[in-house]
Amino acid sequence: MFPIKFSVLCVCLFCSATLLGCASTSTRSELPTPTPQHIHPSEDDAKDTDNAIDSNGAVVDDSEKHPDSSNVTETASENGETALPGTTVVPEEPGIQEVEKVVPSTPASLAAQAGDYDTARRLALEDARQNHSEDLTEFWSYVDDDPLMSHSLIDELRPHGTNAISALGGGSTVSFKYTDSADESAKAALKPDQDLRQTMYRSGIAFYRLCQILGCHFQIPVTRHAQFSRSDFNALYSASTSPKNKAYRAKFDHLIWDKSSGTPTLHLAYKEWIPSFGGFPIENTRAWSSYLDPRVSEYPSLDKFMNKIYEYPNSRRNVKKALSYLEGLTTRDILQQISDLILVDYLTNNWDRFSGAADNYGANCHITTGGIIAIDNDAAFPAWHAPRVVKRLHFVRVFSRTLVENLRLLNPDELMSRLIPDPTREELKSYERFKERRKDALHYIDNLIQKYGEDAVLAF
Repeated sequence: MFPIKFSVLCVCLFCSATLLGCASTSTRSELPTPTPQHIHPSEDDAKDTDNAIDSNGAVVDDSEKHPDSSNVTETASENGETALPGTTVVPEEPGIQEVEKVVPSTPASLAAQAGDYDTARRLALEDARQNHSEDLTEFWSYVDDDPLMSHSLIDELRPHGTNAISALGGGSTVSFKYTDSADESAKAALKPDQDLRQTMYRSGIAFYRLCQILGCHFQIPVTRHAQFSRSDFNALYSASTSPKNKAYRAKFDHLIWDKSSGTPTLHLAYKEWIPSFGGFPIENTRAWSSYLDPRVSEYPSLDKFMNKIYEYPNSRRNVKKALSYLEGLTTRDILQQISDLILVDYLTNNWDRFSGAADNYGANCHITTGGIIAIDNDAAFPAWHAPRVVKRLHFVRVFSRTLVENLRLLNPDELMSRLIPDPTREELKSYERFKERRKDALHYIDNLIQKYGEDAVLAF
């Protein structure tokens, strides 16, 4: 991105035409303090915890800064002068001369210009925190301009001869797989709007957006809004004639078709396909909770830690595969990701991360190249309160500094329109709960800081 140029007019005080230079700059309810039993929860407590249902920057245009610049440029052109891009040429008048100042682009704006909005947001928040600034206009522009956050997939998914929709299943709710036979690959998992309310397609989208805004250290598939007309959906689904697809039509009665536009439309969450991953038994809290303690500063080797995580008979065989995803990572890295995931699950009231039966451990928490990946997030933001997420938060007493600082810095009212645009009455209710949990989480963390010190609690 090129530097932005603009003209500064300076008046000569003497006939010698000495110029004056002008500088420009760019510019509740309280959670109890954990007791020792929270550090080493009993097996009964863990079982009680896990009774979940299983389910499978932008640069401001010069015309905005100088509303009259177009008129001035036209006047200059009439006088035979040429305005360079990003520069306003002013006709000379007695005692006035043109001076150009160059405003350097910020690292955040350069990242946004290159299309890296994730980095742009991170740098903008770092700058705001370092300068104790509450003006987050630049940051929010990198949220609003990011097509992964704001653009709905519509035209891209229309039938074009090689794309198709097939049954995905694997849980109690309706889900599909979007494929393209042109390269014989799965492209996305689709979670449609449906009357099976233990899962909500907009919740999965909001969870993804919240993580992009806060800067979570665990991974999450890109999750975007998409929609199909009834005719396009039927054409894409009919492209596959498998027996499973035919049988799965029995679930279509649960789909909710939006008829407000006159054309029946199915809204969905489009979650980019993760080609390779394995289950991560986060339910085995005994294996990791003792290390998320402010008094612990040394961690076991990654091999030893992962073997402890996968100590259950049905999961031990997965240790080798799990370790193959974690090259270059440390036990501390995985603990930070667990800490972030538990905190965000608490904030979003996501009760469905843990499976109740040991045979299903790792069904809703996964691991892939780079560490933990949260694939199934459609149970987040329910309107009702899930007490189990409170218990899970108390397994964690060490947090990521940037995640907590960003949570403090960002106004939850500013977040609302970005996470859940045009909310329903039920979604407004669930968001009010989010705001309450945000206050409670920060209160819980502040109590830990008061007891153990900031560096020990915000150790990641």
